[in-house]
Amino acid sequence: MPTVEARGVEIAWSEQGEGQPVLLVHETAANASVWDAVSEELAARSRAISYDRRGWGASSAPDGYRRTTVEEQSEDAVALLESADAAPAVVVGAGIGAMLALDLLIRRPDLVAGTVLVEPPVLQLVPMATEALSGDRRRLETAAGAGEDVIDVYLSGGLAALGAGVSRLPEELTAAARERPASVIAEMGIFAGWRAPLPRLATAERASVIVTAPSTPPLLRDASAALTARLAGASAHEVDSGAAPAHVGAPAEVAALALEISP
Repeated sequence: MPTVEARGVEIAWSEQGEGQPVLLVHETAANASVWDAVSEELAARSRAISYDRRGWGASSAPDGYRRTTVEEQSEDAVALLESADAAPAVVVGAGIGAMLALDLLIRRPDLVAGTVLVEPPVLQLVPMATEALSGDRRRLETAAGAGEDVIDVYLSGGLAALGAGVSRLPEELTAAARERPASVIAEMGIFAGWRAPLPRLATAERASVIVTAPSTPPLLRDASAALTARLAGASAHEVDSGAAPAHVGAPAEVAALALEISP
């Protein structure tokens, strides 16, 4: 895989196909391979680009990596888009990857042709999320005090806000989290730390599709609905992906959404 330097880390990426660039951004506890089936669907009609976010897969992480932000992560995507001459791109993200796509849409619309947001955890829009986040922090404190493996707690789906839906990822993908525990810990505070001005959602300049599935956890479903109501140019779409997230269980449909939103 080629790499691009992004503020002290090496970001590994790959591409296939030609045409409109589509950037695929993975969630916590996975890597670029979660998009393989979507990339294959896209490659016949577009240039599908996927990458391992900092701290995952073949990408590096800073020494002592224990914290990150949405802005830091989205600037890695900026470095890749510019280095690969791939802007403006349709940005397709899942989980934290959806938040990165949304951040790019608001802060760098010049690089974005549209977004497909799979279960975006924009918990700032959901009043009940505050209680869920507090409960997650207590659960983590209890786990640490009892000598439990924090990564096991996260992957089990036992964290209502911080780990909502992660247990639906295939085990072969979440094995990445056991190999990179510091990356999981670094991303646990990323939701509440996003500093994007929410009023700017109403002035977004590109179209977005917000994707859920029947298996989407209630908190993420509420966040998706709240974002659809506030984000200019947004529409909601539910796919039948069984027990898996949309991009894993229904890759052809997610790819079709990305192609439909292309300019």
